[in-house]
Amino acid sequence: MNFGKAFTYVFDDPRWLEKIIIPILYSLIPVVGWMVLMGYVMRTTRNVAEGVEFPLPICDFGDDLALGFKLFVVNLVYAVIPMLLGLLVLPLSFAIENSANTPVVPIIGVILISILIFLYALVWGVLSPIIQAHVSVKNSISAGFEIKTIFGMLTKNFGAWLLVFAGYILASIIAPLGSIAFFVGVFLTSMYSQLMTAHLAGQAYALTK
Repeated sequence: MNFGKAFTYVFDDPRWLEKIIIPILYSLIPVVGWMVLMGYVMRTTRNVAEGVEFPLPICDFGDDLALGFKLFVVNLVYAVIPMLLGLLVLPLSFAIENSANTPVVPIIGVILISILIFLYALVWGVLSPIIQAHVSVKNSISAGFEIKTIFGMLTKNFGAWLLVFAGYILASIIAPLGSIAFFVGVFLTSMYSQLMTAHLAGQAYALTK
């Protein structure tokens, strides 16, 4: 893993500004624009994983929208589980509020469901970069649900994916810095932080595929 390369590779491309400005402009379109931007970032991950010299792609609205939509569907399916668990809390909470005595069973139920949601979120946080990279490279929705393969990549090179996770944390710090440069700066730093983590994910994927 070349952690430092993730910070500099964007500027190694002589056409970097031209390449990233288009997906940034597309991102201004509600909903659809976000999918195009995500698809662009995912194609960058794929290019890194495949060893392309200048991994920044030229934005293609149709291809990027299709790839971003695939990840949206995958994330939506995974989000259903905590949503259903959350719905189970509602009747238990109602039972607690309307009970004359101490409702031990509903309280225990709420605690257990809360723990399950927390654990699910923790696992999802760890696996999410791997799932996104796998969908990026395989270019299919089904790739997001190849659980055995996804866990296999995690265990095969846990250290590499730990660096990706560290990159996500660092990116969350870098992204808001654009507010210092006002409106335009926010989009540039946000894009840069996503491309940084895309490169790290591509590197990790190449090491574990």
